[in-house]
Amino acid sequence: MAYQAKVVEAEIVSENKQNGFFEIVAVLSDRNRCRLTFERNPETGEPKATHINRLYTVPCGICKKDFLCYCLNRYMDVIAEQALEITGAAKVS
Repeated sequence: MAYQAKVVEAEIVSENKQNGFFEIVAVLSDRNRCRLTFERNPETGEPKATHINRLYTVPCGICKKDFLCYCLNRYMDVIAEQALEITGAAKVS
């Protein structure tokens, strides 16, 4: 069975309007939490995900490790899109 990342909650936790960086903490349907780091394109204002880190509250939903893994990197774009939609940060501010 293939892993399907589904964001159920997302919240902007920090934002730097001067340089366009911001962070979102997202909660996935498998209870994993992750932090996404974004930067905004200076010309268009479009956000782009640059990093994703799993917060170690429960074992990874993909590999079941309880420590450092990089499994969520493969799903960064999908998770970022859903998190931006939930928070409304995709709109140019």
